[in-house]
Amino acid sequence: MVQEFPIRYSPRLSWLFASVLLGRRHADVRLTSTDLLVRMGWAFEARIPRTSIRTATHHRDVWWAIGVHTDFHGSWLVNGSATGIVALAIDPPARAFGVLLPVKVTNLGLGLQDPDGFLRSLGVPER
Repeated sequence: MVQEFPIRYSPRLSWLFASVLLGRRHADVRLTSTDLLVRMGWAFEARIPRTSIRTATHHRDVWWAIGVHTDFHGSWLVNGSATGIVALAIDPPARAFGVLLPVKVTNLGLGLQDPDGFLRSLGVPER
């Protein structure tokens, strides 16, 4: 069974994401029985084994960073809105592609329309 959790987009910025191929048609978060699949157009794509997700929790709003962002030390944020953010701790690090380049992910923030439903379905401990 595959569960889909749409990325939340700010109504004011949806047109911008769509124009650079990062909008709803090019982005998804899917939870399978074995993996978390995350994609936001050409800017981010990951397949994370569920067994590697150690903790998951609600995260504060991030009004200063909307899109795909990294700290270049394994932390990534994938969101289309400042709200609805969940934070995942990943160990061992997952392989992913950030701006088409291979990267490692140790922490992942996701901006979701239904963060509560995602956390319930994921079923891992909160931080």
